[in-house]
Amino acid sequence: MSGGGQDGGDGTGPVRPRPWTVESSRIEYQDRFLTHRMDRCITERGNVLDPFHILEFKGWCHAVALTPAGELVLVEEYRHGGGAVVRGLPAGTVEPGEDPAATVARELTEETGYVADTWIELPVMWANPATQTNRAYTYLALDARPTGTRNLDPGETIAVVLKPAAEAFRELMAGGWCTTSLHVASLLMAREYARAHAAEDPRLAPLAG
Repeated sequence: MSGGGQDGGDGTGPVRPRPWTVESSRIEYQDRFLTHRMDRCITERGNVLDPFHILEFKGWCHAVALTPAGELVLVEEYRHGGGAVVRGLPAGTVEPGEDPAATVARELTEETGYVADTWIELPVMWANPATQTNRAYTYLALDARPTGTRNLDPGETIAVVLKPAAEAFRELMAGGWCTTSLHVASLLMAREYARAHAAEDPRLAPLAG
């Protein structure tokens, strides 16, 4: 079909996407990690969706941390949903009322023992807006250096992996390690930022590749 949208079915022309009407909403399950909400929705074309399942999560933050030597600070951790040890970015959840910039700096230190002098905020992403309410916040950290102190949660056993940025991207794009899709997006955004700004900040050169 070509044109500006779907036909309304009544000869009135295309219907444009717009927010649905929520007639009722109920909580099916709730704990400190997530809320499972079930909505009765009326779509822009008048269709009833009942129930439409929504998962409410806290925001997520990702750290793309680069050392002065041009290495990315990565982590390897068992991810039970996938049943595998997965390599990815230092990351965590944003507590209610917390600035994501404060969250990401804390998570980098707690998971890896690294701190950074410079933090650059990158574009915000929806995690999965079809069924989830949360967003993912990405920050590029420069001059990351180890402190030797970590603070892992009870469910965390994390190995810190240092990879030259160019090598990490070669391995990633060759399928050398399967990681979280949003982490890939964060890495690619960081690389694009580095390519756009490496001339003015030489610290970005290893990431610009």
